[in-house]
Amino acid sequence: MLETRLIAALAYPGVQLLDIIGPLETFNLASQQLLDDGDRQAPAYRVEVISDRAGEVVSMSGLTLGAHRGLDDDANDIDTLLLPGALTGDYSFFEEPRYLAWLSKNASSIRRICSVCSGAFLLARAGMLDGKRATTHWMDAAQLQSEFPAVRVEANQIFIEDDGIFTSGGITAGIDLALALIERDHSRRLALKVAKRLLVFLKRPGDQLQFNSFLEAQVHPSPFETLLDWITEHLDKPLTTACLAKRCYLSERSFRRKFADALGMSASEYLSRARLTKAQALLESTPLSLSSISIRCGFKSSAAMRYTFQKALGLTPSGYRQRFGNAPDG
Repeated sequence: MLETRLIAALAYPGVQLLDIIGPLETFNLASQQLLDDGDRQAPAYRVEVISDRAGEVVSMSGLTLGAHRGLDDDANDIDTLLLPGALTGDYSFFEEPRYLAWLSKNASSIRRICSVCSGAFLLARAGMLDGKRATTHWMDAAQLQSEFPAVRVEANQIFIEDDGIFTSGGITAGIDLALALIERDHSRRLALKVAKRLLVFLKRPGDQLQFNSFLEAQVHPSPFETLLDWITEHLDKPLTTACLAKRCYLSERSFRRKFADALGMSASEYLSRARLTKAQALLESTPLSLSSISIRCGFKSSAAMRYTFQKALGLTPSGYRQRFGNAPDG
């Protein structure tokens, strides 16, 4: 009989529930799919939650998880360990001596160790990411890099593997990582079946960006919020600096200075990123021709769109669609 692999998640008070439930349910569905297809007579995976002690663990939302075992219990049967993120802004879990000691003691006997979101901080504190490429939620990446300079943080990646250690971005990226591990263990066909059962829009490879880069400029409030919304709806128009300045009742000189101060980039750079972002979305989700997409996004030509994609992403628009799209070229 084929072995049943134990997928265990280490839970802390204030844990982000989706960081645990998303990946564990993905493995559980894969196990059920194999049974339904008649490919196995015994489950491929079983899932458990581990915490400081067996019993209830209160999550970030106030909902409770039931931990199957505590840190003092045997861990030699764990195949894959998931380290989820905890309460946003509170990373005290990665400094808890008991968690660190347990991880150091058991790491060598666990086949795969994976983090989701800020769970990467626990790996970093344990020294397991030194000299390695790693990612975390993009909003936490700067802190991870600052506190652990030996880690090679790549903020935008959905998930990364380096020397057997897996790290992933925030929340739903844990599902992407679980699907990738299922594909490694079994087949791409199984991973795609599970993605379909989960209603996942797109099974994303690890090197797809966590978020479209120009959106970072919109995280903090600015006096240009109304203008940014207007730009998004009018990218197909010839948007000059003079036009944008007029909408804000500013001189061009004053507009350029104030826009750059507020958003950390020039208006022309913002427009370029906005057009790129819209083109990415259309390539991922529609069968529109490249020519139609370039017009809708305000590029001067298909060649101009191709140049922007190559410079920003190292891919042509056609190459981007082949990797990340769910519809054929029109």
